[in-house]
Amino acid sequence: MLNLKKTSLLLLIASTLFSCKQSYTDQWEEFETKLILKEKSFQSYKDFVDLKNDFKLVNYTSDDMQLTALLNTKHIDSTNKKPVIVYLHGGFALGYNQEENTKAFTDKGYIVFAPSYRGENGNPGNFELFMGEVKDAKAAINWIASQPYVDKDRIYVFGWSVGGGIALNLTLHDDLPIKLSASSAGLYDFDLIKQWATEDDMIKFPYDYKNEKENYFRLPLYHLENMVINHHTYIGSNDDFKYYNNLVDSLYPKKQTHMRLTELQGDHVSTLPKAMHEFLNEIRKLEK
Repeated sequence: MLNLKKTSLLLLIASTLFSCKQSYTDQWEEFETKLILKEKSFQSYKDFVDLKNDFKLVNYTSDDMQLTALLNTKHIDSTNKKPVIVYLHGGFALGYNQEENTKAFTDKGYIVFAPSYRGENGNPGNFELFMGEVKDAKAAINWIASQPYVDKDRIYVFGWSVGGGIALNLTLHDDLPIKLSASSAGLYDFDLIKQWATEDDMIKFPYDYKNEKENYFRLPLYHLENMVINHHTYIGSNDDFKYYNNLVDSLYPKKQTHMRLTELQGDHVSTLPKAMHEFLNEIRKLEK
């Protein structure tokens, strides 16, 4: 059920913040999160010691921290710049399954780059839940854009689940070379955040979920009218699509956003390959 009281507070903060002349990007960069729990990601991971099928482990820098990422080198050509899809992983650690998850992209000729974030996969830093991780995703995108084999005018972003939430966050930033982005799931509201903070024994919640400004900079759902990057959100019919569709309709009755919400048949997992297929179709339309 939609938490109308909390929603109205978040919308009020959004309107108050955007009454000033600063862009969202400037406001976001000035905001300093206050972590009530400073710990690594709670999700277990395995070290990448046996990479196969053109993947290699690389490092990129964010906030002076060296973070790890997987780069698929199959389509890298030093004489021909290629498009890249930055894949933002689901869950709270980067895993070996990125090879399988991103095959649809490499099969179509795209370079694939999958970063991990602070506090996970043995990286320095702490788990922040949609704050420092967004900063790391920005750094990862800028890193891959600077590589000589990448066509920086054809950088796409796709996120699954939590990675989809990060991808949607990025659409509010006006300093990124993203041509188009998408997510499979990853649309989060305050009710889910509250559930994670108060009822989920697995998630070690890092910030005060009652703090509206903390939520404001983590939950783009409540200020999508300020998006600067076009984004496709794909949600399964068995993954609460109807709920989120009604929620978006209630928040944005005039559809004044750059987000397009699409229903796919299936659940949280089974819709992932379908979402990738749909996203590739959107890219093809864009590049005709």
